[in-house]
Amino acid sequence: MVTRKDIADHLGVSVSVVSRALNNSGYVDPAKKEKILSAAREMGYSREPSALKASGHSSRLITVFTANTRNPFYVEFNLGVRDALEKLGYSMIVCQLPCTNYPDRSLSDGVIYANQNLAYGYMNKGGRNDYRPTVAASFAGYLQVPGHITIVEFDMWKGAEKAIGYLRRHGHRKIAMVSPFPRDNPDARIHFWAAEMYEVFGPEISRYYLEVSDRDREAITGGSLVGGGEGLTALTAEDYFENGNLAAKQFVDSGCDATAVVCFNEEMGVGFCKGLRKLGIRVPEDLSVIAYDGTYLRRYMETSLTVLSLQPYRMGRKCAETVVQLINGKKVRNQKVSLTEILEGETVADIRNNPPRGRLK
Repeated sequence: MVTRKDIADHLGVSVSVVSRALNNSGYVDPAKKEKILSAAREMGYSREPSALKASGHSSRLITVFTANTRNPFYVEFNLGVRDALEKLGYSMIVCQLPCTNYPDRSLSDGVIYANQNLAYGYMNKGGRNDYRPTVAASFAGYLQVPGHITIVEFDMWKGAEKAIGYLRRHGHRKIAMVSPFPRDNPDARIHFWAAEMYEVFGPEISRYYLEVSDRDREAITGGSLVGGGEGLTALTAEDYFENGNLAAKQFVDSGCDATAVVCFNEEMGVGFCKGLRKLGIRVPEDLSVIAYDGTYLRRYMETSLTVLSLQPYRMGRKCAETVVQLINGKKVRNQKVSLTEILEGETVADIRNNPPRGRLK
């Protein structure tokens, strides 16, 4: 098997120069680069690095870096990517971050990150000097990524405005929020809620933001593991369903007088509603609930959850189409898309003429 060292010895150059030429990363004199690529082909170098692909050798594969692959949001995002790529003649490799063994860059023609913060993490670890055509979905991401990455940004601020506005049109003024993250987290959902609700709650606003912290998870679960079989794990912020269940008890114990609650995402909303039912709180008769995401999950609830849909499937398709445009040499600027819509379910009551009574007796 021909190695990069073989090519370097054959041409009398360093292995690092050969690697830069084959990976299409870093500067290599154009004439020297062409000699390296020619030698690689002639010597039967077996892998297909990105520079060789540029000479007509394409794997027709895209690497998709995602977060929790069990999260319904990322499941639908990846389905959108897959369907769009299939139509364009490509396939995908899915890699969940963080990981210890990163896929070889030579395996794919381009990269999609399911969110901007994943791109930041990868670029600061295993992805340094990765200059393949790259697209990152952004949901008001706050971490900076290298300039060669094209951002497809979802207008989360407009989406958050739509969710709060929907509740207000149904007569809700005191609107709480439940989340597995601290209130100083830079997520747009949290910041918009705080900006809108400060005029209602003033300095008391912290009473209406219910965070299920690591300490809460430890206290309520007693440090026990969740899951089944070999999948037992410690409860973390990413276990949204269980965090929603815990948030319900926290909400009731706090005596919060909100008439509606915004849940960080759909999984948390499902867990929150389930926890409320266990505690005798009726949704929406006693408390209205709305959540973010809008995935297939809401269809399997006993009571259909009202959600602000972030259209993960369409977002995945958009990212896939964009990365293929980049591969084909088109210049694509950063884009902002607004795909939000309210999917009405059965968890928000109109209280303009019928305020809830006796909820927390």
